[in-house]
Amino acid sequence: MDTSGLPDSIRRRIAQRSALPAIDKVRSLLHGYVADAEDIAEIRAELLRTARTDSFFLRQYLDALDTVLAEPQPPGTLLRLVEDDANWGIDHDQTDAGAAVFLREVAATLRSVLAEV
Repeated sequence: MDTSGLPDSIRRRIAQRSALPAIDKVRSLLHGYVADAEDIAEIRAELLRTARTDSFFLRQYLDALDTVLAEPQPPGTLLRLVEDDANWGIDHDQTDAGAAVFLREVAATLRSVLAEV
């Protein structure tokens, strides 16, 4: 993304958000697109609306999700991401493994949205 034409304050904000650790980017994604959604279809629709305008941060969110899922996390981290940050209840497998299944579904949804636009 070429930010050279943007005001300094916006360039600084983009740089700050881009420099966040992967876990914080995942939290931002979950707060912004998942926490109030009824189902995956609603998440997808909201991601698609954003992607049609600008996908810069969505691509960062996907990279962050992939990183968090690929790297070992402290016990309970993935479950807290899903149940607390995403406000999503896991009925069948309330473990990090169960949370990872949901996070992979979010990643797959985001990946398909980005491929579509």
